Amino acid sequence: MTTMCGLALAIAGCTTEQPSQTPSARASTTVDLYTHCGIRYLQVGLDWFERVGGPLVNDGNPPPGWSNPSQPGRVTVAHDLATFTDDAGHQESFKKLDKPPSSATNCA
Repeated sequence: MTTMCGLALAIAGCTTEQPSQTPSARASTTVDLYTHCGIRYLQVGLDWFERVGGPLVNDGNPPPGWSNPSQPGRVTVAHDLATFTDDAGHQESFKKLDKPPSSATNCA
């Protein structure tokens, strides 16, 4: 075991720190996707994304099979595209916005 860590130390530094991310890197981040008014926007850090294909809505709520008001999952960002996945099998793509959505687009 010590030999393995020594080998790992020589190769990877044997550290728990994550390597710095480049713009094209794909790293998964845990998120709670807001679903109360349907699936439309996703915020990752300071960046906002809008669902590819438009909002996914069922009478002002998320479609059946989605939690309300949010769905826990993971998001991977590559360039201007964010991909949300969860343990329920959902997968949705979101395109990066130039600015946050206006508050007028939020539902009550």
